[in-house]
Amino acid sequence: MYMKRKIDDWLVNWKRKKGKSPALVVGIRQCGKTESIENFGKNHYKKIVRVNFWDNPECACDFGGKLTVERIISNLSLRFPETIITPGDTLIFFDEIQECPRARLSFKNFEKDGRFDVIGSGSYLGINGYITGDSTPAPTGYDEVFNMRTMDFEEFLWAVGYSEEQINEIEIHFNSKTAVPDAIHNTFKKAFLEYACVGGFPRAVKAFRSSRNIMDAVRTVQNTVFDMKSDFGRRKDKNGSPLFKPSEVARIQSAFDLIPTFLSKENKRYITSKIQGGSSREKTDAIEYLRQAHMVRKVFNLDAPSLPLSGNIIPSQFKLFPEDISIVCALYGTQTIAVMNMGNLGLGKGAIYEALAFDSISKAGFDVFYFAKETGLKIDFVIRYNSFSYLVEAKAKTGNTKSSKTVMAHPDHYGKTKLLKIGDYNVGEKDDTITIPHYMTFLLGRKQY
Repeated sequence: MYMKRKIDDWLVNWKRKKGKSPALVVGIRQCGKTESIENFGKNHYKKIVRVNFWDNPECACDFGGKLTVERIISNLSLRFPETIITPGDTLIFFDEIQECPRARLSFKNFEKDGRFDVIGSGSYLGINGYITGDSTPAPTGYDEVFNMRTMDFEEFLWAVGYSEEQINEIEIHFNSKTAVPDAIHNTFKKAFLEYACVGGFPRAVKAFRSSRNIMDAVRTVQNTVFDMKSDFGRRKDKNGSPLFKPSEVARIQSAFDLIPTFLSKENKRYITSKIQGGSSREKTDAIEYLRQAHMVRKVFNLDAPSLPLSGNIIPSQFKLFPEDISIVCALYGTQTIAVMNMGNLGLGKGAIYEALAFDSISKAGFDVFYFAKETGLKIDFVIRYNSFSYLVEAKAKTGNTKSSKTVMAHPDHYGKTKLLKIGDYNVGEKDDTITIPHYMTFLLGRKQY
């Protein structure tokens, strides 16, 4: 059974637009791109023509000549003789489109033609030089991009049976900043603990929904992580030869495997020089590969936690978080997940809890930064929320906010800031401080300007 996703509404709104560009859905492998697009196609079109360039690389030759819409439709009709491709009634879906750069280049002509609805998707579209030797330019400005994430907590709630009315109940308390009644509060705390262990990969959520056994979900995630790491050595160039040398594959795997090590450190800063083998540039390239494959996200340190935040980043100082909280848990192992399931999220100097906070905040749509100084000042995260710079303290237990108080007390030096505390709390607001339980974090994305 299909699980409702937030991309569903985006696709419907895209379809309604007049003069629209083709849609391009990007995101980490196994985040649900193909399933969501196919579900959309079944519900809103009479027919779907899906070309998967990964499973059927021979289809790329259909884009070898002139990229006129008439020629492409003719070629597709020969590939799919059982389907009559009709404007308005047929969705054309190019899956794993990074395997055929000229298919994406055709978006320009499809937009100008305007008769056909076209969607492309891929997991590796951000990787420079993925198709070595191919100089096909990207059709900049001729696609509407949706960056798809793994499931956030709200999507998890939909999947395991929570109603909109139940979710709206906690949103009412979030908006009014009034305490959630204990029975409801404890119910959502329990659900969020399950999400922390299961994560947001749809296959893992389905496994959990089916058996209500967290370890079934964990095994699914472990298999997913294994497959993603195996992909490092399976990338091919234009001629079908391995894209990376064995030493490069080892370097990318080293960069990935080091993530839990640095998250367990006190300052959690990622040290690029610790990656095994290669020059400084090659080590940086390994991290960039992981980032552009949507497997990890960089969180940069700031010179000052003041707006505009992106103008204050320190490029050489960053934390590295996997795309989904379940990847963090998988890297730490099943024993860690067992302890988490018992309610202990403050593991490894808060590594799990901070990664969980990042997962929730970033999926709510925020650009996330952090602030740390050699003097000892340390703010977990910094975001722009409601036109202010908000310091974010994410604590597994009620903790002191000495660094935050210091920053807030000196606006002349650090800029005007407010404080958001995420932890084992109920919801509340006092002066320039908002306190929310962790399960409410996804609601931050609904009320921002």
